[in-house]
Amino acid sequence: MTVELPCETRIVVIGGGVIGASVAWHLTRLGCPDVVVLECGQIGCGTTWHSAGNIIRMSTDPVAVEIYAESASIVSELDQRHAIGWRPCGRVMLARAEERLKEFDIIIQMLHEQGTQVELISPEDVQKKLPMMNTDDLVGALWSPGDGRVDPTALTAAYCREAKQNGARFLEGVNVKEAISQANAVTGVDTDQGQIRCEVVVNCGGIWARDIGLKNNVDIPLYAVEHFYALTESLKDVYPDMPTFRDPDGLIYGREEVGGLLVGCFDRDALPVRLSELPAPFTFALLNENWDQFMPYMEQAIHRIPILADCGIRTLVNGPESFTPDAEAHLDEAPELKNYFVLAGLSSSGVTRSGGMGGALARWILEGDPGLDLSRYSLKRFGPEHNREDYLRRRVRDMPSAHFGLER
Repeated sequence: MTVELPCETRIVVIGGGVIGASVAWHLTRLGCPDVVVLECGQIGCGTTWHSAGNIIRMSTDPVAVEIYAESASIVSELDQRHAIGWRPCGRVMLARAEERLKEFDIIIQMLHEQGTQVELISPEDVQKKLPMMNTDDLVGALWSPGDGRVDPTALTAAYCREAKQNGARFLEGVNVKEAISQANAVTGVDTDQGQIRCEVVVNCGGIWARDIGLKNNVDIPLYAVEHFYALTESLKDVYPDMPTFRDPDGLIYGREEVGGLLVGCFDRDALPVRLSELPAPFTFALLNENWDQFMPYMEQAIHRIPILADCGIRTLVNGPESFTPDAEAHLDEAPELKNYFVLAGLSSSGVTRSGGMGGALARWILEGDPGLDLSRYSLKRFGPEHNREDYLRRRVRDMPSAHFGLER
């Protein structure tokens, strides 16, 4: 497919998933219509379309709390204008041990200082909200009524629609070869369909962001792993606005899905995915089911929700997700190349961080100040040795389960 490229624009965004779409939306909202988004496949393909779509508010990191709050606010705003499937159903975070409750105390204090409602609830309260759940081994839970869920594809489409209305262009079927530079600063991009002159490049390439960066000797340490959730048949006591839930000690999470449950995991010893071995084009595609890897977490889910033992499973979704060596995102200007920005490696939290991180990056590019301390997400926290494939394949195996560590 041949696409007519513009000769020049101010900003080129690489990647048309929820992150690239959010960045374009924010840039145009801040008064910059000269934005071109280049997507090698179709808008919303890659990892966006198979995301669980949970919107969360809780973290032990104050900057993350602000990012989540901005994202949730944007989702609520967009829901007023578009059908994006937003359900502010709340979330229950379960605790099997007193140590987890101590972590919850930190979250409660932080969110209360920000003015966000969150509270500890008893196992009995959990069962009232989630009647199918076994609560015998719980010591309590954290209830966040501001959490919810959204349709990732619809959210991405809403970002795109409004960004287009404000002047941005979204071009599909365009492969970026590399950024063009002069005097160590971006001057354009070279694609399989020609060149575009520009002042700024933003790499939002998802699981492909590392490979895109390497074309310009920019280190973006991230690597894809297999990532799972099961979709069940209809279940008793499951209702449309049922709260989402996390069981950190079991490394599982879940929510309602068409009368059944979506039950996913953040597994230990995750399986790395070499992108060169994926079938091409890998757009709206999945990996093969892998019950051997998922079964220990399905057993945790059955312990927590006993009716799952006799429930049919419609499918086991196995979609690659990229993780960084510390399971934190990359949000930075590349040290190696001026005006080459990166927002990638969201470590399976792209949808829930898209609004807040997209806004911070847009403010940084256009105003010179992201409005937040983004040092936690700096590319400079890693060295070149951390971008080696052998290192990444070893390291990222431990990163999905780090999502549920007591320090996060």
